[in-house]
Amino acid sequence: MYKNKVKSFTLSEMLVVMIITAIVVGIAFSVLSLVQKQIRMVEKNFAINTTLSLFEQRLWQDFNTHNSIQSNNNEIIFTTDIDTVAYNFHEDYTLRNTDTIKAKLTINKIYYLGHSVESGGMDAISISAERELPGYIIFANMQYDAAHYMNSDGF
Repeated sequence: MYKNKVKSFTLSEMLVVMIITAIVVGIAFSVLSLVQKQIRMVEKNFAINTTLSLFEQRLWQDFNTHNSIQSNNNEIIFTTDIDTVAYNFHEDYTLRNTDTIKAKLTINKIYYLGHSVESGGMDAISISAERELPGYIIFANMQYDAAHYMNSDGF
């Protein structure tokens, strides 16, 4: 009777395929959202690590290129005959002259000749970055050469 019948899908079969497709697409978007959150966290951690590493390198360089280092409250001043660099530690950021370091850093201890001091001359510092990365401590110190020890009073 119907010799020219066209083979096709029924309406119920098409609805099942569309429902399964909608479920798969929904799961895919959920997974994509989770992956994007993870990528943002990785980018944030990378930025924090980079900022802290660059700060640590710059602080180390300042300690070892300046003749005199003085501390007072939350300020450290490095001086030479031709240059002065000041670090100001605030609650949510640190200033190096006019450069802003967007990191929550806290001065733990200041040292002079191996002894903890409150202010005045210094040759080493311990800075906590715990509020940025748990367990991250920065320690920078002045590297003395043999001439320093030969010219000091104790030698």
